[in-house]
Amino acid sequence: MKKISIVILNYINYKDTIECIESIFEMNYRYEGIVVVDNNSENESVKILNKKYKDNKKIIIVKARHNYGFAKGNNIGICIARRKFHTDFVFVVNNDTVFVKKDYFKRLLECYSDGIGVLGSEIHLKGNIIQKERFYDISVWGTLYNLLDLYLKKLDKTSWLLLFPENKCKKKVRVLHGCAVLFTPDFFKYYDGFYEKTFLYAEELILYLMCKKYGLRQLYVHDTYIYHKEDQSSQASFQNVPEIIWHYRIQSYKFLLWWTVKDKVNEILSYMKNTKRYGIVYGSTAKL
Repeated sequence: MKKISIVILNYINYKDTIECIESIFEMNYRYEGIVVVDNNSENESVKILNKKYKDNKKIIIVKARHNYGFAKGNNIGICIARRKFHTDFVFVVNNDTVFVKKDYFKRLLECYSDGIGVLGSEIHLKGNIIQKERFYDISVWGTLYNLLDLYLKKLDKTSWLLLFPENKCKKKVRVLHGCAVLFTPDFFKYYDGFYEKTFLYAEELILYLMCKKYGLRQLYVHDTYIYHKEDQSSQASFQNVPEIIWHYRIQSYKFLLWWTVKDKVNEILSYMKNTKRYGIVYGSTAKL
């Protein structure tokens, strides 16, 4: 049986965190432990969580010195989980989720094979709605276009976007939803967790490019799901105020753009390396 630990990020909304943990107790797969990282909540979240789970040795609750956001906050939990519970499979899940399938971990882990870096599943929303699979154009131009779109919407000048046509021919790639992802030993050969310079948004897109860099696959498992209340984190953090959302989205897309440029450069270098290996020379005419 593969060893797995779980990381949950809490900010203010401890009630959702408790509901998430209690649903994990109902699982029929043996997990090694749960790490709850409190992102420096301004209420009594840590006190309440510590009191409730003080006798459970499988639960570690830590309070971060600052609100580090989604990526870095989860990375703190991943580091602790791997060190304390000695697991190379770490499941990172939003606190506003509920496990409804008792064999959820079993289903995910059965689908793992060498070369897979991250696994995800179906996400069910309120009203038994299945969240659509997410497909994105993660190219340099596609990211630049989306970044420009964010800037213009913030300035209320969306009509200017007509001057920059979207690249509709670019093949889009499927990206796992970041609310529930399973990191594997293959992923930890190269990384310790998420790219942590973002505060919120675009983490899944950057995660896709991180995996692509080392030829790791991401697997979407269709035959199981987790329930997601959705947007509870941003609601707790900044009440979903549009100006704040724009700020963090723009910040994240700048980092995403940097990753897409790196990805393109790697493609070019790989292409040049392969053409050299097979003796292909362009720009010259061979004599027959």
